[in-house]
Formats: sequence, structure tokens, C-alpha cells
Amino acid sequence: MQLENAPKGWKVNSTKKVYSNYLELYEDLLDLNGKEKTYLRGVRKDYSTVVPFVSKDEILVIESYRHLVDSTQIEVPSGYIDEGESPKQAVIRELKEETGYTAKDVISIGDYTLDYTMFEQKENLFVAYGLAKEQEQSLGIMEKIDVKIMNIKDIRQLLFEGKVLNAASIVALYRALDYHFSHT
Repeated sequence: MQLENAPKGWKVNSTKKVYSNYLELYEDLLDLNGKEKTYLRGVRKDYSTVVPFVSKDEILVIESYRHLVDSTQIEVPSGYIDEGESPKQAVIRELKEETGYTAKDVISIGDYTLDYTMFEQKENLFVAYGLAKEQEQSLGIMEKIDVKIMNIKDIRQLLFEGKVLNAASIVALYRALDYHFSHT
């Protein structure tokens, strides 16, 4: 790993992969102006998230059971980008798989990283308009998802009360609502 923008005197002496499965973990041995530091970092696949607008005042959301927190949570469709897919292709696929809906217009509204202190991973954000139900859901073995249409006012209340817990959905909803109200 080559550092291009690091402070003067900082360099990577070595990098070792210490775990690889769904997540890759690396141990970097850093030289910080003559002081050695071991730095553990994770690499996860990039993913895309979409906020699908049903109308001016409604959003299609999912209620997804999450094993890790043993509860059902309000989220928006999201998923990993497969090999050879663009972020937009991935989000179109995920919308269709998780909800059965397609969208006439899918618009990029930017990207961000969840935690650049420990993980290399980028989330790509999209809004979708012109929804049409095309098929039944096509869910994976660990996916238990119900589709629901919610009023934007109710979603804002859930966000304000801290009842949307998934960080990707929180960021996507806030950014999408800002985009939606400044472009419609």
C-alpha cells in the first residue's frame, strides 16, 4: 500500500492479510516518523442504496428482519455491488429483488463512507422515481423483508425519534429528502 497524501515521515512498512471471507482484514505495519504502529483495517465490498419515491409525499420502504439485532427494522433497499456491476446497476437489481419494483428514473445523489478510520467501503446513494411493481420479491436465504409505503412526514418522525437504526438508511433518507424537496 502506497501513501500519497500522508504527513511527511509516514509510510507503510508492510501489509499482511489476516482474514478473508465476507470481510477482509489487513494488518499494516506503519512507520510514523520512526515510531512503529500496527494498524488493523477492514475491506468490505462497496454497496448501493436507493430511496424509492412512490409519489411527492410517499416512499417505498422495507421492513427487514436483522439477525444481529434480532428485530425488524425500517430501511430502504440496499445491497452489495457484484463483480462487473456499476453502482447504478446494483441498486436497480437490489430494488427489484427486495421489493419487486422497478423504477423509470434512478438518479445518483452522491456517495459516502461509513467509517474511514477502520473500513474501506463506499456507499453509493440513489433516488428512484416512476415505480412499477414488476415481479414478486426474489430474496436470499437471510432476507425476510416486507414492503411498505410510508408518508414522508411519518418517516421524518421516525428519523427524528431515532427509530431508524440502520446508518445507511439514515444517511440515504436524509440526503434523498433534501434532493427530493429541492428538485420537485
